[in-house]
Amino acid sequence: MSIKGLVIGLVIIILAYPIYLWATYINDTLTSGSGYGFKIGDTKKEIYDRLDVAFGELAGNKQGVFIQIKSNPEMEQFLATESGFDVMISPLFHNVGFVQFEKKDLWQFYIGASYFNTLKLEFCDGKLCRIHRHRQYFELP
Repeated sequence: MSIKGLVIGLVIIILAYPIYLWATYINDTLTSGSGYGFKIGDTKKEIYDRLDVAFGELAGNKQGVFIQIKSNPEMEQFLATESGFDVMISPLFHNVGFVQFEKKDLWQFYIGASYFNTLKLEFCDGKLCRIHRHRQYFELP
């Protein structure tokens, strides 16, 4: 391969990378209809029961879905993390967990434990009213 070919190849790679980043960027908010395996207007229980299947399709088996919790004195030893620190865990969404989710009107999930790949489900009067999906493969300044 000639030097000219290497230079052209390098230029194509340098130009293609920003296009790839732009093409894979998602910052989408839904307030009607459905998306990402969820339907606007469904109850918290209906959404919770669908989490496992929806996230299986969204994140796949390799990345997984995580939630962020704050360590407290009761959990310190189990999490090996002192109280007050945030920890990402991968829940299994068994029925016993619904009680904690039901108390909140904003559910935030991290795909692959990344702050740059998230899904937020917002509830109004106990029903899903907003789905926000954010994904970026780069850090903004």
